Amino acid sequence: MSELYLIRHGQAGSRADYDWLSDTGRLQARRLGAYFRAQGVRFTAAFCGGMRRQRETAETVLGELPDAPALTVDERWNEFNLEGLWEHLAPRLLEEDVGFAQQYAREHAGNPAAERTITSCDITLIRAWVRGACHPEVESWRDFRARVEAARDAVAALPAGSAVAVFTSATPTGIWCGNAFNLQPRDMLRIAAVLFNSSFSTLRLRPHELTLQSLNQTPHLDPALRTYR
Repeated sequence: MSELYLIRHGQAGSRADYDWLSDTGRLQARRLGAYFRAQGVRFTAAFCGGMRRQRETAETVLGELPDAPALTVDERWNEFNLEGLWEHLAPRLLEEDVGFAQQYAREHAGNPAAERTITSCDITLIRAWVRGACHPEVESWRDFRARVEAARDAVAALPAGSAVAVFTSATPTGIWCGNAFNLQPRDMLRIAAVLFNSSFSTLRLRPHELTLQSLNQTPHLDPALRTYR
């Protein structure tokens, strides 16, 4: 049995330039590393996705720990490409769905510098993707989920009793936590939607069993530092 810490990246940038840590995101990551150090948490392995915000979070957290393990980059932990959904799927929805077009006019049109917050327009687009809307240039929900779940092999290969840090994003965490209860995709997305930046969720992994121990923990954050971006 191994214990997994699924860690969401710190606060990221704006919608126009998302894949980096803001000053707040770096502070969140430093505080998380300091919390793990104070609690005596020692990781035997550490993984992160290939995205800059995930890697920077991992490097900052592990930099606060004595004898931190080497960081292994595994792109299977990457988040899905919301920008790709907007570029390739949204135009069709704008043409076919009057309600979506109205949402877009209220929330996005004329506001290209909007901060990276999930709007009702984003949710409509993501739900259409999960239901099967696809485009050759966009990873499907089915392929995305399979990719994230396939990362289990690297974790399962570690010795029993390992404590594993995984620096990832909200939706991969939602998928793994949802799988512990055989939840439907919509419920996995609901989990993802409430995860704070730099929060951690813990699971126990046995050969044929996944058990959720905790979800969305932020003991290292003051209320003002609990962000979602």
